[in-house]
Amino acid sequence: MRRQVQLRRILQFEPLLAARSNIEKSSFAYDTLLFGEPLYNLLRHKTHLANLVCLAIMFGDEFIDGIANTYGKKDTANLLTNPEYNFQLQYRQGKTNAELYYAFDICEILPPQVLDAVNEKYKITYRQFYSHLLYLLAEMNRQLCRLDADCAEEAAGIICRVCNNCFDTYRADVLCFNPQYTLAELLAYQRSKDDAVVHQLLTLRAVLLGKKQLKYQKHFGSWSSILRSLQLYDDMQDAATDSHYQMNLCCWLAQNYFAAEWQWLLQHRQALSLLPEAEVSALVALHMPGACMLTMQYARYISLGGLSWVQRKMVNHLWRKNWLGLHSKQGVCLATLLHMVQASPPMRLYAIHALVSRCSHPSLNETHCKSWAIDIALMDPTLRRWMLKRLTHTQRYRLLSCFLECSMEEKAAWYNRWVG
Repeated sequence: MRRQVQLRRILQFEPLLAARSNIEKSSFAYDTLLFGEPLYNLLRHKTHLANLVCLAIMFGDEFIDGIANTYGKKDTANLLTNPEYNFQLQYRQGKTNAELYYAFDICEILPPQVLDAVNEKYKITYRQFYSHLLYLLAEMNRQLCRLDADCAEEAAGIICRVCNNCFDTYRADVLCFNPQYTLAELLAYQRSKDDAVVHQLLTLRAVLLGKKQLKYQKHFGSWSSILRSLQLYDDMQDAATDSHYQMNLCCWLAQNYFAAEWQWLLQHRQALSLLPEAEVSALVALHMPGACMLTMQYARYISLGGLSWVQRKMVNHLWRKNWLGLHSKQGVCLATLLHMVQASPPMRLYAIHALVSRCSHPSLNETHCKSWAIDIALMDPTLRRWMLKRLTHTQRYRLLSCFLECSMEEKAAWYNRWVG
């Protein structure tokens, strides 16, 4: 994915580094573990187009969310319902092969002040943001030109379906979001969204690899379960932005079972949207412990409920890397957030536990809270190193490499040993 100069520029945006890594590792897993491609075949980059589509979806989602925040939800909704514009990705027969295109130009329908506003996350204007997205579209068309005509047309159709499915989800969030959604509605929404996207992207990979789709489709469900589990740390990280915008499990749990946590989120969601991702994760974990612990329990249930050993290893790795912020260069300093810069590590652990143990729910007990204190402490590089030095090699392996599956009782025992 890194040969072209502009593509390298896009891939070097710090907020995209984790997404880029996830795409590349997932691509390797899909091609080898699911479709059985030999390692030497990976050098031919047959599924590069599928990786580009994943990148465009993630990058485009950030663009759309930023536009909605800058333009305002009401004006965005009016634009989306304007019958004059067709926002669907389409394809037509180009000079040599199927060609993807949009029948509108965003620069012609958005006011200049929105296009010239700077996206806080990527530090570029939305006009520049849009030019990067157009480049990704052109690069996808260049890849389609390398395929034979029938394969290119089938691939173009799948790309249109998956991109339009993602856009329709966004349109539903803007136009149909009901703050009083039920748990059944939430789970159905997440399941349909994740399953549709994963199945379509895996079908695209099968087409690009020349595989018979029906032979592999029965295995697609477990891979969509991986995405559903990973979506849950996004729900925790994005709780502030999702609280008034789209369905989110962490928000639903806080709103329905942890009133104080929900009020904290509503009070601080604007401030949270301006903070670095690692700091947001730490603050949400500290001040919304009940909702976060139950969200992680659901992720653990998904991971243990039908994934293979290799798939569970992938889920554990991605949870550890993204939720704990291990892809971040600086991490987060919990001592600063707790106003305990001079305190010893055991005192910081005690303060974390004192903060998170205030939540109350029949499914949560003291073991959960002590275990959660250890999980939060892992977000701080200094505190993490202090803890790992006090564990055996096997214990370090269980804590990090088996992050979701590491026993809560074992982590609570470590807390008792260090804090007393």
